[in-house]
Amino acid sequence: MWIKDIRCYNVDIYQNNDIIYSGNIDNVPLELKEREIEDMKIDHKKIIIKLK
Repeated sequence: MWIKDIRCYNVDIYQNNDIIYSGNIDNVPLELKEREIEDMKIDHKKIIIKLK
């Protein structure tokens, strides 16, 4: 799955255990939207995403 496939959720995006974005998925920078997701889980109205 790709980040650009997710719509209308608040997300935390992690890479190498460091948070690189937190906020609404619709405002994610374009370079992150093109990234592939390694792992994803839903946690209290927020999606936690780990990038490859």
